[in-house]
Amino acid sequence: MAVNSPTGPGRLIIRADDPSLTPYAGLAISGELARKLRLVELVDAELSAVDRVAPVKQRRRGLSPGELAVSIAEAQLAGAECFGDNEVGRADRALAPWRAVAQVPSAPTARQLAYRFRPSHIRAIERAAARCGNELDRKLGREATEEVTFDLDATESVVYGQRKQGTGRSRHGHLGYNSYVVTWAQRGRALTGDLKGANRARIKAAASLTMIGRAERLLPSEHGQITVRGDSGFYSVELMMGLRKRRMRFTLSATRTSVMWAKLGEIPKDAWVDAIDMRGAQVAELPFTPDGWEHEPLRLIVRRVPVSAAELLAGSTKARRRKTIPPEQLQMVLAGSLTRRSPTPSS
Repeated sequence: MAVNSPTGPGRLIIRADDPSLTPYAGLAISGELARKLRLVELVDAELSAVDRVAPVKQRRRGLSPGELAVSIAEAQLAGAECFGDNEVGRADRALAPWRAVAQVPSAPTARQLAYRFRPSHIRAIERAAARCGNELDRKLGREATEEVTFDLDATESVVYGQRKQGTGRSRHGHLGYNSYVVTWAQRGRALTGDLKGANRARIKAAASLTMIGRAERLLPSEHGQITVRGDSGFYSVELMMGLRKRRMRFTLSATRTSVMWAKLGEIPKDAWVDAIDMRGAQVAELPFTPDGWEHEPLRLIVRRVPVSAAELLAGSTKARRRKTIPPEQLQMVLAGSLTRRSPTPSS
C-alpha cells in the first residue's frame, strides 16, 4: 500500500492483513494427505488403546487427543518453535478449512494438555504415524518386501529462558536436549526416537537397541533385510553384537582410538584404490575384529584424502579435520617439520 505525502514520495508499506490470505498455504497439502490417510482418527484409536496409565482425556468441548497431537505437528511444519507460536496459526483463519485440524488451540491450552502425554502415549502416536506411512506406501505401489535401512542419528536442540524439564548442558555450554531418532532411509520417515538432555552426548547400546526394536515393529510384516547405519557416537561392540543377534546388518563409523590408528598402519600401499565420485580420495578395506567381538571378522573400510600442512595450519585449532590426521603426522605439522601434502586417513 502506498502512502502519499505532501512533502515527498510516498512510503511503501507491505502488509498481510487480508483475512483471505495465508503465508502457510503449503499446509493445505499436508492437511489433505492427513485427511486421506485418516491420521487423526488413527492417533485417537491408538491412544485410546493405551493402558496402565491415565488416559489422555478429551474435553467436553475442544480437541480430541489426536487432534491436539496433529495440530502441534502442523504448527511445527509451519516453523513453530514453542507453544507461543500456536497463536500464529490460530489467527490464520484463511487456512483453517485446509489444515488437518481446523481448530488450533491457544498456547496455554496446548501447553496444559500436552503435559498429559506420557512416553506410552508418544509410542501410540508413532504407531499411528507408521500405519499411515505404510498405507501411503501401499497406495503408491511401493514394494513392501524391499530391504530396509535404519539411520541412527542425534541432533541438539537449544532452549532459552528458564530451565526446562529434562534439559542439560552440552559440551558447548548450551542448555537443551538431544533428540535420538531412527529414520527409515528409503522412505525418508522418522519412525521412533528418544529425548534426552543435551549433556547426554551418547546413549548406551541398550538404548539404541531398544529404539531399533521399536522401529522394526513399525515396519510392514513382510519387510526385507534390515541394515543399520550410525556415526561414531553410536559405535560399540555391544551394539554390533545386539544387531547381529537380531540378524541385522550394520555399518558404523569407528571411533579413532589407538587400536584403530594401529590398524590403519597395517594397510599395504597397494591396497588403496581411487574412490568413486570423490575426487582425490582413496579407499581401502581390511578385516577387523574389535575387542570383545567373538564372531566372524568385520570389514573395516577406510577413506583417505590429501590435506596439505598449510591447509591445516590455516584452519581453526578446533577443526574437526585435525582429528582425522594420524597423531604423529599432526604433531609434525604443528612442529613445522612437515610441509608437503600428506594423505589423511579417515574412517
